[in-house]
Amino acid sequence: MVQGGEGRHRTAANARNCAARNTASCPIVVEVEGRKTITRRGWPSRSKQSAAAADDPNKVWTEADLAAEGEKIFAANCAACHQANGKGVPNAFPALDGSQIVNGPAEAQIDLVLHGKANTAMPSWKQLSNTDIAAVITYTRNAWSNRSGQAIQPSAILAARGK
Repeated sequence: MVQGGEGRHRTAANARNCAARNTASCPIVVEVEGRKTITRRGWPSRSKQSAAAADDPNKVWTEADLAAEGEKIFAANCAACHQANGKGVPNAFPALDGSQIVNGPAEAQIDLVLHGKANTAMPSWKQLSNTDIAAVITYTRNAWSNRSGQAIQPSAILAARGK
């Protein structure tokens, strides 16, 4: 094993590649003697934050394109708590299917995703790009029984960041 980049790597070349990319997508490999090898991706790094800054907020997306991308982002970041079916976990993580916040004014949901909610398990997702946040919000507003028909554009996320 070689130490480098975001963690331990199987080869020196892998370590150099991760260090050069400087991304959280570089695996962290943990080996425990007598146990199976575990590979885990790291938390978003500064390069993810840079991607948010470089995101083109002026591009206008269709609802279908945003929702398709948002479904992937939801699966990777939100489904563990809110569940793939949007039903959440009673007394722990609120349902998004039929939620007043999800079906209410978009600004409230944008604020919640960007800043999280104090004294709850809901974190801030401000490290995601404007397009990623717009996509996941568009997805949740049009998934399950939620049918807003509304596409939240990246420009709305950028505007909310500036407030």
